[in-house]
Order: sequence, then C-alpha cells, then structure tokens
Amino acid sequence: MKLKASLFFGIITTLIACHRPADDVWEAKACLLAADKWQLEQIAMDEVPILKNGEHIPHISGARFDRHMDWVSFKEDGSFEGHFVGDDTTQHYQWKVYVPTKVIALRDSATGTGGWNIYPRNVYEDTFEMETRSTVYDPPRVTKLTLRYSILNE
Repeated sequence: MKLKASLFFGIITTLIACHRPADDVWEAKACLLAADKWQLEQIAMDEVPILKNGEHIPHISGARFDRHMDWVSFKEDGSFEGHFVGDDTTQHYQWKVYVPTKVIALRDSATGTGGWNIYPRNVYEDTFEMETRSTVYDPPRVTKLTLRYSILNE
C-alpha cells in the first residue's frame, strides 16, 4: 500500500511540475531553447483572442492579423528565427535575457528595436506567450498584443 501511495504522489508531483510556469528567466530560457520550433496557437488583443489555430475571430476593433509568424525558433547564440505566413524566407531577430527586469526580450537584429517581451510567468514546458504594447493596432489607444506558441511537432 505504501508503494502505491508514493507512486501516486510521485506521478502527481511530476504532472504539477510540468504544468507550472518558469520560476525565473534562466528556467524560461531553458524551456524556450528546449524546442526546435514553436508554432502559433493564438493571437490575443487585450486578452481577447482574435486568431486561434489559424482561424480569425471577429474583434470589436476590426483588427485582423493576416501577417503573423506561424512558427518561431530560439537559438543558444541569442538569435531568433520567425516565419511569416506566406513568406518564402524567415526573419531574424535577437533575444536577450534581462535579469534586473526579469524578462526575455526580442529585438530586430538590424535596428535593435522592437518590443516583444517574454516573462517567466508565461513560459511553460510546452507553451509560451510573448507580448507587446503599442498604439499601432487601435490608435491612439495602447493595445496589449499577446502571441501564444506551443511546441511544433514535426
């Protein structure tokens, strides 16, 4: 009976550990690097899904994201590759761990600009979210845009 109870609690502990967010930027980094590629699962605008599993969902703002990265990949050297739907090539960016602000940030490789942030609280073993805030999508209002990716199983 003791063996069954310890086995049960071991399985439960493992399941809980696999479905918890990263504790810090270093654990988040390890999770992001563990997958070869991540596929887009959902785009949300101010927490409301507007694209899910490749299907557009009408939004009060009228925003549509016909151009978006359908898959992304993180490399150990700090490079980030993203493929935009319909493109023959991929785009390259840089990512960096910022310990003081507890974030992993993506920037355009050529300009060093851009503002996609990945917080450890949004990184799991099999999914992650990156977010930005901008007035581009619904001017002049600042909008939070969140992209959720899951591991791409090829």
